[in-house]
Amino acid sequence: MARIGVIGSGIAGLTVAAELAASSHEISLFDKSRGPGGRCATRRSAFGAFDHGAPGFSAGTAAFRAQVATWRDAGWVSGANEANGIATGDASQHSQPSPIYGVPSMNALARQLAAALPAGVTLCADRQVTAIEPRAAGAGWQLRLSDGTTDTTSFDAVVVALPAEQAAVLLAPDAALADAMRHTRSDPCWTLMAAWSHPLPTALDVYRNSDSPGVLSLAMRDDARLGRTNVDGVASRWVLHATPQWTNEHLESPADSVIAELLRAFEGHLGAGLDAPLHAVAHRWRYAQVRVPRSEPCGWNAALRLGACGDAWHAPGDPDSTAPDGIERAWLSGRALAQQAHRTLSPG
Repeated sequence: MARIGVIGSGIAGLTVAAELAASSHEISLFDKSRGPGGRCATRRSAFGAFDHGAPGFSAGTAAFRAQVATWRDAGWVSGANEANGIATGDASQHSQPSPIYGVPSMNALARQLAAALPAGVTLCADRQVTAIEPRAAGAGWQLRLSDGTTDTTSFDAVVVALPAEQAAVLLAPDAALADAMRHTRSDPCWTLMAAWSHPLPTALDVYRNSDSPGVLSLAMRDDARLGRTNVDGVASRWVLHATPQWTNEHLESPADSVIAELLRAFEGHLGAGLDAPLHAVAHRWRYAQVRVPRSEPCGWNAALRLGACGDAWHAPGDPDSTAPDGIERAWLSGRALAQQAHRTLSPG
């Protein structure tokens, strides 16, 4: 049995922690936030909940489809194998598979995964790791925290399950792995959470924009999702996602101007004017989607016992799917790293 520190409790971190704990390793799972989830995020408000991070996901590989079926049987996800009317471009409509999403929220999926972790996992929330350092007293690693202290545990191995840009900083002890992460870029995304007192002039729950240079890439009616709680006086809640190009051009823009531009773009796609929403809040994700993931499923240095996993890994090329999306890549990557680490830490 090895003591392993896992940094990041999104889907990749939760997956690698669960797999390694199932192999009898002792895991400390660190996250700077108050709870697990990463971009499986849900913002709560007086006007209802909004899935303002990952809007959902697909399941292309046989392994992940089997995992999603287990989650669906447990009541943790919905949307798989269904079809909704989805607008693409300016006016066309198609019947496309709806995204899979957590029930009753995307963050609920992460919380349920965390609650189901084996007994060998300790979740260390509100503890931001700023450096991975060799122990002065002997072999192993120690983790330096944002308050300047070090965690008292001596780790036999450390796994970083963070966006590539953040992982690169922590992976400094392995120059090659850090460099690989520095050259893997994540696109940012401005999102808007908005609520209205009346239904909007559309029968569609999802709008996807195929015009990537535009402002709006995705609009999803959030209150239509299974398990959502109705709020008195609120008839519709929507989450709007800006395109990566527009977000990059307006990365430092004031939130008020972002809200106005996204609402104006949404009006254009609906072909109708909108009343001012009851509630409108913008959130900027600096590291939202990896444009060109790496071709390897994960990074693992057996000599140093240091690794990285997440949606920056497992690029197209899986025999069962040509293009796994971010959450699927994170799950595949976490599972792959757990297998590699276990072979190193438990030889024979």
